[in-house]
Amino acid sequence: MKNRIIKLTLMMSFFGLFIACVNTDDFTGDSTWNVSSPSLSVSLDFANSQTLVEAETTYGFTVTLSEPQLVDVSVTLTQTGGTATEGDDFSFPHTVRIPAGSTSASDVIAIHADDLIEETETATIRIASGTESNVSAINEQVVSFSILNLTSGDLAVGLEWAATGYDFGSGSAIDAYDLADLRLLVSTAPNNTDLIGGADGGSAESWTMSSATPDGDYYVVADFYTAVEESFDIDLTLTFDQVGIINHQVHTFGGALNGNNQCSSVFYVLAKITKSGETYSFEEIGSNSPVTAAPFIGTATVTVDDWADYAPGVDTVEIEAGANDQEFWIRSYSNPYIYNPGTAYMVVTIDPLTANVTVQSNENFDYGVPIDITGTGSVNACAASIETTISFWVPGSVGVSGYAFNQAFNLQL
Repeated sequence: MKNRIIKLTLMMSFFGLFIACVNTDDFTGDSTWNVSSPSLSVSLDFANSQTLVEAETTYGFTVTLSEPQLVDVSVTLTQTGGTATEGDDFSFPHTVRIPAGSTSASDVIAIHADDLIEETETATIRIASGTESNVSAINEQVVSFSILNLTSGDLAVGLEWAATGYDFGSGSAIDAYDLADLRLLVSTAPNNTDLIGGADGGSAESWTMSSATPDGDYYVVADFYTAVEESFDIDLTLTFDQVGIINHQVHTFGGALNGNNQCSSVFYVLAKITKSGETYSFEEIGSNSPVTAAPFIGTATVTVDDWADYAPGVDTVEIEAGANDQEFWIRSYSNPYIYNPGTAYMVVTIDPLTANVTVQSNENFDYGVPIDITGTGSVNACAASIETTISFWVPGSVGVSGYAFNQAFNLQL
């Protein structure tokens, strides 16, 4: 019995030693592992498109294998484009080694500062080039840097955007920069015409206000260069940078623009910059294109009208200027219940920031008693149209309840 116990103990010890040898490998001499062909992936500590002020900074990344290997795996990095100079403006490791037995390794891409006054420079770097040996599949990353070379007192203004609410039935997301190409504009007034500068590239935009720019107020404006004509909202992100003073100050504006409403008269005022010497202060504005009554003065076609009567066969109204440039009057309409049809008119007032309208008749309508007519609606600046809903209440007679009207009155120039 004793001999059996001794033999059993020896067998268990041998088996334990065998298991230890299988699960631990010092990667010298003969290996206990079989050769495999893992997949390789790259993860970033940053978004793969960066616009930045030239400064000493680093951007980290990690390369990962799906399973450890018997030998080191070298991952290759290559510069595939750009005007920046490696060594002077930026540096990166040309290879990253994942040690045998490990599954990942990390490193950084470094951006450098210098004293040279240069134009904006770019660098595009591919992490994992496809030359890695013994790897079955590679999930590479291509990263791009736009390096703003600012001098003291300059202000860098950046514009990025994202799209929400679109569905073209493709089953996959479409890049916001493929859906819409926007312009970044800087103006002396809250519009897209009184410009001192701007940027219109193929994706995110950046522009630098020089320290030599005269002191005063300036407005940051975004508008369309082109876009897919579908209904989707565009969220805007505005950034400011100033060497040693402002470090990527971010302002966000949700649903600022929409692909269904794009023309030269549509824009979005993001913020006001106040410059005093080399000091900048900012005020968020966040407003749509100012819309005034001026474009609507003249003759308009009544496209929807279920509350007023016009002369037989006539579907137009005469619109004249009102008391101010956000107001116009509709005079040529008739209704048998108007007290004084010769002097009656509708007052349409447009909010210059929101493009919303309010309507008020200068006459009471007589449905047995005087009735106030009011309405609300909105202006489509691109279509030069106004859509309104007119509301009024008709009181009842003795013992009879009254009733409300909610009817449309739409104009098209």
